[in-house]
Amino acid sequence: MSGASRALDPIEAAEAGIAGSKNLMAAVADELSQQQRWLAHYQVAEKRHARRVKFQELTYWLELRRRRLVRWSSRLALTSLRGARAGAAFLWRTAVTLVVILRRVTTACVTWIRPRAYALALGIRRWLTAFWSWTVATSRMLARALLKAASLGLAWLAMQSRALAITLQRWVSVAWTWTRINAAILARASLKHASIASSWIAATSLALAIVLWRWLIRTWNRTRVQTRILSRASLKGAQSASLWIGATSRAANGTLKRNLSAGAAWTGATAGASARISVAAASAGYSWAALNMRAMSHGMRRTKPQADTDHRGLVVRRCTALVCLEPRRARLPAIRAG
Repeated sequence: MSGASRALDPIEAAEAGIAGSKNLMAAVADELSQQQRWLAHYQVAEKRHARRVKFQELTYWLELRRRRLVRWSSRLALTSLRGARAGAAFLWRTAVTLVVILRRVTTACVTWIRPRAYALALGIRRWLTAFWSWTVATSRMLARALLKAASLGLAWLAMQSRALAITLQRWVSVAWTWTRINAAILARASLKHASIASSWIAATSLALAIVLWRWLIRTWNRTRVQTRILSRASLKGAQSASLWIGATSRAANGTLKRNLSAGAAWTGATAGASARISVAAASAGYSWAALNMRAMSHGMRRTKPQADTDHRGLVVRRCTALVCLEPRRARLPAIRAG
């Protein structure tokens, strides 16, 4: 009877079920964390493999380009060598032909120019002899004519300079006499004009100072009046602007408070609904996963509630979570990290 009472004790059965559920939930959480770590390592390994493949493709592409460049360079070098060889041969043949032609032309020119150059030299010699004799005779005649003209010019300059000196002496004596007589008269006239000019300048400067002083006084009075008017207008504008700013800020403050209160209420309602939905989905998902893992451990998969011999209450809920048991591969080998 004691064994039967132990087997049929609902409290112990519930405690054993709770302990098993906790162990099962811990195992499921551990497996999920291992699955997440495997997925993270797999993603990192796939990224590294993709980078390695890209690097290999880039290396292969560079190698192809290098080979193509080497092939093109060798072809270009061979073509250039052939062209240079043909050009050198052509230049050599052309140079030999030109040297032969130039030699023939030079010999013909020398043969043709020699008698003519000799005749031209004889003619130039005769012309130079005649020109030298004519130059000597003409230079003697020019020297005599220049000597006569120079003597006549010196005589004329002496006579003109003597007459100019006599005339200047007379003019200087007359000017000195006139200056000595009229010096006192000129001094008196200049002194009179200077006094008149000083008096006129003094009167004009006094009148100008008076006019400037009056203009400054009028300008100061006008500026003071305009400053008072401007200060009053600016004070009125500042008062109206402060009143408008105060009214606008109060209206904006009220509108902002209403918007903030409405936003806070909407955020609180949305957050509460989201939290309830997430809690319900998580509890349903964990209960379904725990039930499946427990059924798989006992060698069977339960989809409907059945009668238990130990009178345990099992509740099977519909799954609401999406679990990816096997990731889709991108035709690449699986690489496990370390």
